[in-house]
Amino acid sequence: MAIFKLKAFLICCEEMNYTKAANRLFISRQALSQTIRSLETELGTTLFSNLHNRLSLTASGETVRTYAEELIHTYESMLMKISAVEGKTLRLGISSSLLPFFTPKLPGFLDEFETAHPELPLELLPLTADQTIAKVLSGELNAAILVMMDCDIPGITVAPICSFPLGVTFAETHPFAQKEQLSIEDLAGEQCLVWGSPELTMQPLYDAMQKAGVQINFEVIPSAKTAFYLMENEHRVMIEYAYPNTRQLQVEQNCPLADHAFSWNLALIHKTQKSVLPSLTLLHNFLIAKYEDHTLSRSCKGH
Repeated sequence: MAIFKLKAFLICCEEMNYTKAANRLFISRQALSQTIRSLETELGTTLFSNLHNRLSLTASGETVRTYAEELIHTYESMLMKISAVEGKTLRLGISSSLLPFFTPKLPGFLDEFETAHPELPLELLPLTADQTIAKVLSGELNAAILVMMDCDIPGITVAPICSFPLGVTFAETHPFAQKEQLSIEDLAGEQCLVWGSPELTMQPLYDAMQKAGVQINFEVIPSAKTAFYLMENEHRVMIEYAYPNTRQLQVEQNCPLADHAFSWNLALIHKTQKSVLPSLTLLHNFLIAKYEDHTLSRSCKGH
């Protein structure tokens, strides 16, 4: 309980807003306020000042923040060591839509993570996006990596790794090949291939389509190879991401969608809970750093 209080305090320090901090902790604002008051009572001091409805740290609060960060780091390091001693393997789902084309660097990054942290072995399971979500919710997987839009999935915490604009890919013989950019309305009546259930992983776009009255036939596909076959042979289009050089593909063509109004996230997802496995935080930070090092590469910008 003391660790949770300190984590709640640190999140309040980051947000300086009880409502936003409570949302991150998946508790009510009232519960968060009680947690902070309990910590203040335990320490015999006031941590926050709320002068003119503006939250700020007191001098004591600044001191507590410094020590709280050290304590949390020590606690998480302890958990890591316990996991290593017990030989716990991190079961990680990988959406099959990501490989081999979407982010070819991902397997290498995961190999590097295992080399850097031999005490944290990974077990990788290739699955569809919907399957990864279901198995994370059921507890069969510790986490999963997939591509999705900014949206909420009940019971799931989404930790973005990198983002990129939404686009549509199609065969060079498709009528879309004559367009420089596509609107939502252009997709009406199309057979659209997607990586996961649109109402689940593409909620902002799905809601915009419903609002515009645009009817689209969606088909969730298991792999990129299947998608390319269907585009070439059955004139399907695939909702994915906008390539940086949209007119330089060898066979397929690609257009941005809705003037870059929507974006994808490559994300690490895990089941929402008060205590997140420290190994997941470590993996998430590792992947963010790796993709930041390759922002000019095609890992998150195209083939």
